[in-house]
Amino acid sequence: MKTPLTPLEPVLRALAVYASRTAVLEHGQSTTYSAWSQRMARLVAVLHAKGLQPGGHVLLISPNTADALLSFHSVPLAGGVIVPLNPAFADDSLNFLSRHADPQVALVDATQLARVESSLVALDIPVVVLGTPAFEEALSAVRAAPLALPEDLDEDAPISINYTSGTTSDPKGVMLTHRNAFVALGNLLYHLNLRPQSVLLHALPLAHGNGWGCVWACSAAGAAHVPLPDSSGLRAALADPGVAATHLYASPALLAALTEAGSAPQLAQPLRLLLAGTSPPPKMLRALEKRGVQVLHGYGLTETSAIMAVTDTADLQGPAESSAVLARQGHPMVFGGQLAVVLDNGQPVPADGQTPGEVVIRGNQVMKGYYKNRGATRRAIKQGWLHTGDLAVVHPDRRIEILDREGDLLRLGGPPVSSAQIEGVLYRHPSVREAVVVAACGEEGRDVPVAFVTLHTGAQVLGRELLGFCTPHLPPHALPRRVQVVTELPKTASGKVLKHVLRSQIRDRDSGQSAD
Repeated sequence: MKTPLTPLEPVLRALAVYASRTAVLEHGQSTTYSAWSQRMARLVAVLHAKGLQPGGHVLLISPNTADALLSFHSVPLAGGVIVPLNPAFADDSLNFLSRHADPQVALVDATQLARVESSLVALDIPVVVLGTPAFEEALSAVRAAPLALPEDLDEDAPISINYTSGTTSDPKGVMLTHRNAFVALGNLLYHLNLRPQSVLLHALPLAHGNGWGCVWACSAAGAAHVPLPDSSGLRAALADPGVAATHLYASPALLAALTEAGSAPQLAQPLRLLLAGTSPPPKMLRALEKRGVQVLHGYGLTETSAIMAVTDTADLQGPAESSAVLARQGHPMVFGGQLAVVLDNGQPVPADGQTPGEVVIRGNQVMKGYYKNRGATRRAIKQGWLHTGDLAVVHPDRRIEILDREGDLLRLGGPPVSSAQIEGVLYRHPSVREAVVVAACGEEGRDVPVAFVTLHTGAQVLGRELLGFCTPHLPPHALPRRVQVVTELPKTASGKVLKHVLRSQIRDRDSGQSAD
């Protein structure tokens, strides 16, 4: 017998098996799985009453709230495709993508409505405003049928469309299928060890890869969701014994302030952390380990249903090995599929930890394609492999280590240098909190490395001092030509540094300047 693979099936199981357990904890108020199931069924009925057809797209624009989590469950249970847009996108991007997504219904948090209202009026679609008394009245007014899988569910049909950016020039709405999401769910259950007693903090935007797939994995485990509308509340949530978080997924950018000496919160209980997005500095990993945080260093893209490879501290041989090895992104997860690092000719790189190549991936977590963008789909998926554009090396233990995006490898007149290699040296300085290296145009068209750093609270150091610190540790051609100390770095909502913004800042400056 064959039935469609979908995360909705284990979710429906959890709603029945864990009816009395806490499903969502928000503002000190808890909702049981039984009560949450009833709200889900009522929102399904509302969506049908608003005209949602099988396979229809439902826009979601909301910070991390209980109603947003509810939407991630009710929309696919209603037979729809959820299209979550990150509220961190600029207004023009939100409005463009709202039109590009072809929604039949829109679910918009009250705090976001004014930003997109004109576009939604022009689309002439029903709009449900979340987080309002009117929303509660709408749920109460409908008659809900028992929850069940949608009829004729196709595991290869999209369950979500996740836009990786707000760009209007080449919109990339990643179509993730029910099968993609099911396999990702299985990986998360195993590697995060999510159990009914678990309490998971949603600190990253849920729109980012469906909370890295955790919106459905947490429910399938019968664990408790804790949505954080603003990541600035992370410190308080981790220290709150009323929350007692056991699990967190986050980017290094969200954790930078939490690992500084004297500012780290006292954890309410041991924490299992899925860390991904950018390579964490070694100092951060050591600080997390000292505080007893069990780190899983992951790697993936929205196109791979978020995380598909991981290095787990439980796999390491001991403290002597952990710092260096945990900095690597690891092996494919149990059901992660195949991952290879290849040269320009398609041949795999040697496992020497030195030869860079492009990361390519194939497996059941790889997307169906980009919505209404066949050209981008053809460029990304070639000969059955997803080409990520990420550069990595393969170590003798077969773990990969990400170096850079393909376009970020620095051509400096000597052997190509990864910006991560220069950043790693800067991170050794005790005053440096964050370090990012980008290329400026130097003499004869060659790249010139320019570093941007932020400092730990109270630290005082000049760019020229940091340059002097780097000198013994880098070959001459790899030394930053300038080190700029800044108060903050431009980042996406998921914590990735916007390198193109930094490049634009240095474009008109004298790249021959030796230091800040």
